Amino acid sequence: MRVQFLLIGEGTTEHGLVEHLANLCIQVGATEASGSVPPFARLEVPVGHNMVLRLRAAHRLNPLANLYFVHRDADNDDPEPRHSEIMRAVAASAINLAHVAVVPIHETEAWLLTDEAAIRRVAGRPNGREPLNLPPLNRIEQTSRPKERLEAALLTAAQPLAGKRLRSFRQSMGQRRQQLIEELPLGGSLEQLAAWRRLRDDTAAAIAALRAAQEVQA
Repeated sequence: MRVQFLLIGEGTTEHGLVEHLANLCIQVGATEASGSVPPFARLEVPVGHNMVLRLRAAHRLNPLANLYFVHRDADNDDPEPRHSEIMRAVAASAINLAHVAVVPIHETEAWLLTDEAAIRRVAGRPNGREPLNLPPLNRIEQTSRPKERLEAALLTAAQPLAGKRLRSFRQSMGQRRQQLIEELPLGGSLEQLAAWRRLRDDTAAAIAALRAAQEVQA
């Protein structure tokens, strides 16, 4: 079964998840999968951060999509309010299509704390040995401000830096976070994070429902 999905989020950082979500769809049952981020900037009337408006606009921009991934950071250690918020927004949008909530506990950057080798590589010193003070895997989702923890780890991994080189490195944090997201390996350490397991299981359930609906129509 072919899945064509849209990823609707809050900003641009999560755009790096598109390829991962396509691979995840195939891992859990799709025969083909491709995805994109709706080009909201093309709209004459801005939709801002209103999730209902973004969902409706996404449907207008790509009516052929059969699955929506809706990304919101939990911003704390309880993801349930975000899941409920997304469910209400989907219902209010009346798009009547399958959706999967993508809700990293605290922030998406929490997922990036699972790969020390990638942090060192993106920092430019893959063979560095300085302790990065990363939280253990079983504590990552209880770690507040993971974005700040990630940036601190990147700075430590890049040492020694000073002067213009340090300022340049700080200014490149956004690009380095994006690179880490794009290179994020599926499975492995991610499987120890509850938010990722929920995303995997919800994606599998959504694809199974799409397949069942397709079989009924056939």
